[in-house]
Amino acid sequence: MKRIAFTLSFALVAVVVMLVVPGCLRQHGPVLRWSDFLQALVDTESIARLDTPQTEIITSFDPTGGNDDYNHFVRKGPKGWVVLCDLEGPGVLTRFWFTGADDGSQKFKFLIDGFFGEKLEYTLDELTGGAEPFLAPLAGYESYCWYSLIPIPYRKRLVIMTEEGGYREGGWPRLFYQINYTPLPRGQKIESFNGQVTEQDRQVLTEVRKAWSKPPRVPETPNTKLAVGLLSLQPGEAKWTTPLTGPGIIREIKMTPKFDKLPSAIDRQSVLRDVVLRIRWDRSGKDSVLVPFGDFFGSMWQRTRYQSMFFGLTNNTFSARFPMPFETQADIYLENQGIMPIEIETEVKWEPLPSWDDNWGYFHATWSGSTPQEVGRPHSILRAKGRGKYVGCLLGVVTLDRSWWILEGDEKMYIDGQSMPFWRGTGLEDYFNGGWYYQNPLARQLHGMVFKAFFRIVQYRLQLVDAVNFNTAFNMMFERGPDNASRGWMESVAYYYMDKPSPAAFALKPVGQRQPPRDPLAEATVMTELLNYERLGDYRGARDYIDLYLETFAGTPFAAILRLRHIAYTEVIDGFDAAWPLYQQFISTETDEAALAQAKLLAWLHEDKDNAILTLYSNAKSRSLLDGQVVCETAKPEKTAYKGIKVKKGKHCLATQSAWQSYPSWVQACLKTHSAMFSTEPDWRYAFNPTGSWASPGYNDSGWEVIGGLGTKGPPEEPYIWLEPNAFVGMQSRAAGLRPMDEAWPSRQSSVVFRDEFEVK
Repeated sequence: MKRIAFTLSFALVAVVVMLVVPGCLRQHGPVLRWSDFLQALVDTESIARLDTPQTEIITSFDPTGGNDDYNHFVRKGPKGWVVLCDLEGPGVLTRFWFTGADDGSQKFKFLIDGFFGEKLEYTLDELTGGAEPFLAPLAGYESYCWYSLIPIPYRKRLVIMTEEGGYREGGWPRLFYQINYTPLPRGQKIESFNGQVTEQDRQVLTEVRKAWSKPPRVPETPNTKLAVGLLSLQPGEAKWTTPLTGPGIIREIKMTPKFDKLPSAIDRQSVLRDVVLRIRWDRSGKDSVLVPFGDFFGSMWQRTRYQSMFFGLTNNTFSARFPMPFETQADIYLENQGIMPIEIETEVKWEPLPSWDDNWGYFHATWSGSTPQEVGRPHSILRAKGRGKYVGCLLGVVTLDRSWWILEGDEKMYIDGQSMPFWRGTGLEDYFNGGWYYQNPLARQLHGMVFKAFFRIVQYRLQLVDAVNFNTAFNMMFERGPDNASRGWMESVAYYYMDKPSPAAFALKPVGQRQPPRDPLAEATVMTELLNYERLGDYRGARDYIDLYLETFAGTPFAAILRLRHIAYTEVIDGFDAAWPLYQQFISTETDEAALAQAKLLAWLHEDKDNAILTLYSNAKSRSLLDGQVVCETAKPEKTAYKGIKVKKGKHCLATQSAWQSYPSWVQACLKTHSAMFSTEPDWRYAFNPTGSWASPGYNDSGWEVIGGLGTKGPPEEPYIWLEPNAFVGMQSRAAGLRPMDEAWPSRQSSVVFRDEFEVK
């Protein structure tokens, strides 16, 4: 039984025969069942193996080389259907990504093993969270796209078709798709997917979903060893952690800088790029890992607290969980290339190996940066020579073009000297399981978009079951928008394995040339950045960012409001008792009238259990109503309206009414009571020009439409970039911006009403 390196229960281990990767796929004897393939999604150790099968991909990329990466199918199918892929078995589909359909009712057929095999039909919604076994968090509809990582094994053949009627030539919708699959060795015995889930399968599915639903944890075993230390680094100084003697495998690296000893927020941010992480294997003298400290752990440009399967940040502890095998010795060291001394606590969790296996890969990571001056050339993620395996990247993008057009570039991968791409994408965000320039930040086990402001973005993807193997060479790049014509910075970390220790693919730029790209809009996007942190649940990060912002833009006229919001974050993190003295001091000393009014309202909220705060934010002329009474009104896309109100126990109705506004448009409302928050959500119902007491509890809105979807991007949404800071933490990040589709409006003279009912207990 192979050791599971993720958070699976021992009860689950007992019910499975063997992990599918890499063990079973190296032998042709055992029959591989669906649950075996499912378990590959938690077999983190397999990512370090070089003997795993090769992934393949089929996408809807534009064969002319243009930007029309949609509606390009393998062939026509039966009348009314088109074929997305026709795969010869044995093999397993590992990733399904789709966007551009009208809605989730688009139908798909899976024809497995020919005429006498299974003929399964699903809607998009069923394939991506709506039906067993395609359940969250292994499948979902997020960031305006549908995706599923549920494996679909096939013994002889897999044909996937979709409705031809789901698109109109030359118009909308436009169907984009990416399908990853893994061919298996001929003679490998597998059970094809039949759409049925046995009780044993269900138990495995449940445990894998549980593992994916909580932060990763590397369990300790009787063989686990810890190497701990404290590195005190003066400017220009490099120090090693304790060398590890092999053969062994590193399970986790944790590093905790002592940020509290640095005098300013700017100094604390500088650590991320000024300190360099280097790792050498087997006394090679070569830096196989050569990456700025923060970037390596997934915090590009600024600290961001989130966790993926293989890296992340909790409190101030950075962690990496890539398995890192080594034959004779592992040397990890940090170099301080900045101007401030820094102390960093280190902890390395590792295990001895009984012997060395040449199919282990040595972990490598390399940093790459390109600038606006490199228009006409793609951004290079990785160029490697030798035998190895690409397993993912972190990518940051800043464009100067005041648009998201740079995200229209495709990724391309070349292996073993091939002149044509082995892998051709359909758009930058598509590779990261997003679509349409993303919605709001999210962090998942194998992909995420953890930062989005105008016009900056950070995203990652980790390829556990769809890694790309290469024998002699690998080259991956992202186009700089169509025709590589967009002006912007692109910065990345590539994670990969090689069969022997090799130098990191790219040399690291001098510290002065690798500072975070200058963003000319940063002063205007402070609220967007704070809402980013809140949507990730990183209230400490939001508080840290206020410190950084106030140092960077010392003359901002909104300093008082931001200091008040800083106190409000303390309330969320440490409780009202910790924040109350700070509120009192603020109220007694502050002279800014707007900040003082909001501070008094936040204090008033706690004076009575019936007190509540309502916020309303819209770029259309809008008003918010509670139980039939108008609470507040607004028509200012740059400012949030707010009101303190009384809300007693019982059932209530919250409604908004908005006039027509051209795209982009939104209305967003949130009511904060002592027991809960109630806010605009995509499941709210809406109607145009309704009559009757539609703002009162008990009104029959069963004939109204459900808004559906995900809500608007943000808000704010470009070109509405500026949002005036306020102190109402957690309210705007929770509420979705709602709008009906433009074509749904009866006329420009119409108004739309959104409503929902709730109960205060």
